[in-house]
Amino acid sequence: MNSKTTRIFKNTFVLYLRMAFTMLVTLYTSRITLNVLGVSDYGINNVVAGTISFLSFLMYSMNTATQRFLNIAMSRNDDEELRHVFSVSITIHVIILVLVVIIGEVVGLWLLYNKLVIPPERMEAAFWVFQFTMISTATAVMTVPYNAEVIAHEKMSIYAYFSIMDTILKLLIVYLLVISPYDKLISFGFMYMCTFILNRVIYTIYCKRTFKECRYSIHFPRKLFKEMISFAGWDLFGVFAWACSTQGLTILLNIFFGPVVNAARAIAGQVIGVIKGFTGNFSTALNPAITKAYGAREYGYMTKLMYSGSKLIFILLFTMMLPLFIKCHYVLKLWLNMVPEYSVAFIQILIIQSVIQTMWNPLFVSGLATGKIRQFGLITSCLMIIKLAAAYIIMKMGASPVWTVAIISLWELLAYGVQHYTLGRLTDYSFSDYFQKVLRPTLLVIVLVGLSTYWFNTLLNDSIPHLILLCCVSCPLSLLLSYILLLNHEERQFVKRTIKTRLSK
Repeated sequence: MNSKTTRIFKNTFVLYLRMAFTMLVTLYTSRITLNVLGVSDYGINNVVAGTISFLSFLMYSMNTATQRFLNIAMSRNDDEELRHVFSVSITIHVIILVLVVIIGEVVGLWLLYNKLVIPPERMEAAFWVFQFTMISTATAVMTVPYNAEVIAHEKMSIYAYFSIMDTILKLLIVYLLVISPYDKLISFGFMYMCTFILNRVIYTIYCKRTFKECRYSIHFPRKLFKEMISFAGWDLFGVFAWACSTQGLTILLNIFFGPVVNAARAIAGQVIGVIKGFTGNFSTALNPAITKAYGAREYGYMTKLMYSGSKLIFILLFTMMLPLFIKCHYVLKLWLNMVPEYSVAFIQILIIQSVIQTMWNPLFVSGLATGKIRQFGLITSCLMIIKLAAAYIIMKMGASPVWTVAIISLWELLAYGVQHYTLGRLTDYSFSDYFQKVLRPTLLVIVLVGLSTYWFNTLLNDSIPHLILLCCVSCPLSLLLSYILLLNHEERQFVKRTIKTRLSK
């Protein structure tokens, strides 16, 4: 492994230290928040915030575009182009900010008062949560370029420090929420907004003082503006499709089943989000390297990163999620005083979807690196939008919440599968080669470890010692078989060297 690969793993290690702390605090704060707010208010917060978060697709597309163009400029060592990319991204985000505020205050409030299922006595609280979320979203829009700068420069330690600070502030929110004499839901929304703004302001100050290109200038090449708009435009369609499939589904579940189901889905999303954060840390460290490899025309190295990335993401996620999948109901009972109905089924469905979906992320980033967004994501984006219509039809026909989420998750995996074909047309990627080197051994690990762990669980009961015992058997078994069956010779040698180095230190 060369120095660039070593940097990826160092960045990942820093992010994992941050994630370990964040995970523990998040699980604790989620438990307290659910108990203080209650299932209904917890669900209201989820669906109201989701109504505004739906507009986040406008900024996520530019976040991808900004990172991509920054990485390409870095691979060329072009400081002037870096300054131009930053200035263009600021200009575009001002435009996005105006759109978010207008659409949010018009369409969002119409949904709030006319479509969402919210008890009349909680409508005022829902309105204030809506406005607080709007302010937070507007703040997030204008700080996207700075977030892209930190990731593009691979300053993962700083990224981790700010995440830890944000987590500590959320822990403070929980304490203040418990003692607050005011409406709990309104207090929660207001304090969350304040901590988010504080975090973003400090983040921006750091970037301005650290990265010399973070100086806005109205003078920049119009050609670059058009290129970034064109890239983001097609990516915008893809992110819009993603927003439809996530936040759109949240809104539909509220309309058909009410805020209690939203609470169950929020709990499921919280659990999956925490665990996926581990693989997300690796992806955050890996993605800039893939884009830079493409920009430097190191296609062989890019392919190696894609394959190794998929394998390591699978190992991390599968190893952590298998015990949770099997012991889901008992774990939720330990974690929460009150377990919303459907939470267990939602979590198990999302675990299966997440393991498959996150393995695809390194390949997805390589597709974005080509800059050919229209060819890469058009069909998938269309399928994702159709998915929302399919969800409406399924629920209209009387499907239960569990069957609705299961069918929609299956549809989403099909949509991602289409991109394997598209990627092969844009790069040297070969699905048959990927299947032989990644997917086939992955399936073998799933079968062997999954069946063995399930059988072992039949010998145990629901208790903390037996839960620990299950993890002590399942996790080492998953790591061992993945090491033997999934990793190639070079990857195994790297693991051995890394372990020896850590032990010697």
